Amino acid sequence: MTRSKVSDPDALEARFWPLFSQVMSKPISPCRHDKADLREWDSLRHVELVFALEETFGVAVPRDRIVELYSDTDTILAFLREQFGPGKGHGRPWPW
Repeated sequence: MTRSKVSDPDALEARFWPLFSQVMSKPISPCRHDKADLREWDSLRHVELVFALEETFGVAVPRDRIVELYSDTDTILAFLREQFGPGKGHGRPWPW
């Protein structure tokens, strides 16, 4: 999945769920998922997911956050929201 221009920051989830489904190799509904709920979400798939997040969203996931993100989808989405927008995280503009 490559980056494309999307003007609405709320589009983050719209970009995340297809990416998550692609990495997990199956359709995933857009709701909270815990790694224990998805047998496909093993440690190797998590590494693939981190690389895909970095490439798609243009972020660098710090090593200490990789383990934290290996928990549930809400945690991943919260991390992504921290990275963009005014008053959030680094205050960088949305990359799309």
